[in-house]
Formats: sequence, structure tokens, C-alpha cells
Amino acid sequence: MSMLSKIDRFTGHMYMQGDFKKVNISPSQTALNNQIWFIKYPLANYLRFKPEQPSIAFKTGTFVHKSYQDILIGKMKIADVELAYKKILESHKFSEKEQAKGNFLLERIKKYVENHLQMLMEISGSYMKDWQVEKAFYDWYDDEYIGQKLEIVNEGSIDSYNSKLKIFTEHKNRFGSVYLGKKETYLYRKPAKIKTPQFTHLIAIAVYFQHFEKKYQPALIYVDEDGAMLFNAQNCEDLTPQGLEYYFHKFIQINIQRQQMLRMAEGDIRKLACMIGIDWSDLRHKDSNIFLSHMQEEDVKKIEEFYNEL
Repeated sequence: MSMLSKIDRFTGHMYMQGDFKKVNISPSQTALNNQIWFIKYPLANYLRFKPEQPSIAFKTGTFVHKSYQDILIGKMKIADVELAYKKILESHKFSEKEQAKGNFLLERIKKYVENHLQMLMEISGSYMKDWQVEKAFYDWYDDEYIGQKLEIVNEGSIDSYNSKLKIFTEHKNRFGSVYLGKKETYLYRKPAKIKTPQFTHLIAIAVYFQHFEKKYQPALIYVDEDGAMLFNAQNCEDLTPQGLEYYFHKFIQINIQRQQMLRMAEGDIRKLACMIGIDWSDLRHKDSNIFLSHMQEEDVKKIEEFYNEL
């Protein structure tokens, strides 16, 4: 059974020695495979990667989240959504394809925000009072794996929660894709309907469930332009207390395994690189990998040079 530590804790030396400068972990980092985690965190920090190229999916997802949250707590009106999103599109230089996708999403952006709010109304029985947003947490754990405890804080924030209803929610967006049609103009394809929650989101929900000491009911909401899909303990076994315990154990296992690799590396990122390795086909075709597609080309070259010099 998981317990949050009630005593002062300090980051383990393996996270801070030599080439490593890591002060926290998060649910989103945890769900990455080891190769992507290594590239985007230890290696990116060591090689001083440049900021990634702007991603329309990331910018739009962030905008939709903040918009529904601001409306929920009375800081924004639904009528202001389209104009605010248009300013996002105008303030960033996207690639031609990304800009085309943004233009299609502009036509649908209000509906995305409305669908998040509509689902919140449904799961709360139309009780829209007492909702709060972006609950930050900084949690330590006493759970053990391979004889070790996790020696670093887990940091993140929870999308929405209601202390009176004892509910917390995690919100995700499903955006469509764009492609060139026969007349060399971009066309929009709706996203496929999701049937089961994604692993990375279940990891996050399991961590939040622990934060609330298992006293709040989870709701995982996926939204597209047509509506919203709700997963909870009533329709998804993964979101029952037993299912969430499984995913929380995976969270602990993944992070302690990485902690052990850092310990074995003894502050030397080259040793860590040899433990993890790189699938070079992923880098050569990075545009088809959602986690690598917005890396700068010069940073890809830095990775090549780094491994050539090991």
C-alpha cells in the first residue's frame, strides 16, 4: 500500500552528481519509454538543446485547457474563445502544414472548450460550484522496488477537482490531422474515436488518486469537436481502485529503475547512454514520431556527434 512520506526528504545524489541536474520527476515523464526520456531530459540538458519548434497540437491543447479552466472559475467567457485562439495563431511562426491545421482548429475551437465544460456538468449533476483548477502537488513516496525507495519528488498539477463532490478530472484533447489533397490544398481529417484510455494518462490518474489519498473519484475525459468520452470506475476497470493501484506500482517501478541506472552511471552521461541506447531509425524518421518531430535539426546532429565520440 502506498504512503506519502511525512518527513523531510532530500533528492538522492544520483540525480545531481556529475553530468546530471535533475530535481523532480512527473507523471508525463514517467510514461515515456527510456529512449525518449533519455533524449528529452538528461541528454537535452547535457547537450543544451534549443527550444523545440512550435507544435500546433501542444499550443492548442494548452489553450483549450486554460480556456475551459478560466471559464469554469469565472475568468473568461465562452464568447471570447475564438478571438483568443486567433491571437495564438498570429503570435507564433508555424510550418505551413501546422498553420493549416491551426486554421482548421480555429473553426472548431469553441466546440472543444464547450465539450469539456458540458462533460463536467454531466459528471457533477449540473453542480458547477466549488470547482477548482490546476492543483499543484509535490509528493514523496515510501513504496519500495528492488529494495529501494524513490529519492526524488514527484511534481505536477491536477486539471480540475471539486472538494464537495470528491471528484477530480483529467482532460485530454483529440485533434484531427491535415493532409494535402489532389489540388495541393490542405484537407482536415477528424480524429479516430478513442476506445480505451492511454497508458500515459492512466499513470497520471493513478498518481493523482494517491495524492487525494484515494478519497476522490477519478474522471478521465477525452474531447473532440463532436463531443466527449468519459472514462471512470463505472465503465473502465483500469480506473477502479484496484486498477489504479496497478498503474501506480508501474509509476514506482519505472522511476526506481531509472534511478538505479543513474546510480550505476555515477554522474557520467556516457555510461547512461550505453545502458539505454538509441533506435537510429526513430531519429532518421523523427517527423513521424510525436515526441521527436519538433526537435531542431541541429540537435539531432548533436546526438549523432555525441554517440560517435563515446
